[in-house]
Formats: sequence, structure tokens, C-alpha cells
Amino acid sequence: MDTDDSYQPIPCALQDRYERAIITGHPLSLDWPSGVGDRRLHDRVRVMDLETAHGAEYVRFADSQGTIHRVRLDRVRLHDDT
Repeated sequence: MDTDDSYQPIPCALQDRYERAIITGHPLSLDWPSGVGDRRLHDRVRVMDLETAHGAEYVRFADSQGTIHRVRLDRVRLHDDT
């Protein structure tokens, strides 16, 4: 997992895609750190909210099992298969 804690802002166009998914309810295909080593999780998710805290932006989403995740936006990858 990335050990650099400095937040890297995401492009505005990418943030717009998250905001559009919140408004429309359209699922997105994301991957994010699992918290165990370098392993990443991948799923189609329902984006619920974008949040700012401690100088970083976060996305809150529900995976296909209904588990809620809150992950820093610069650690999430959006896939174009959405």
C-alpha cells in the first residue's frame, strides 16, 4: 500500500463523474486498496457521497455486498467499463 500520506488532488473531470454518479445513482466500477499489503479490491459500486476532511477528499460508496467504504479519492481508480 502507498505509504505517502500527502493528498494528490484528482482532476475536476474525474470528480464530476463521481458527482454525476451520486445524482443519477448510476453504478461505477472502482478499485481501491484493501488495507492488506498491496492487494486491491474491485467492484461495481453505488457512490453515496464525496467528503473533505483533514486536507483530503474522500468517496463513500457501497459495494455489491452492501458494505460501506470510505476511501481517499487519490487512492481509488475508476474504470471505464461503467
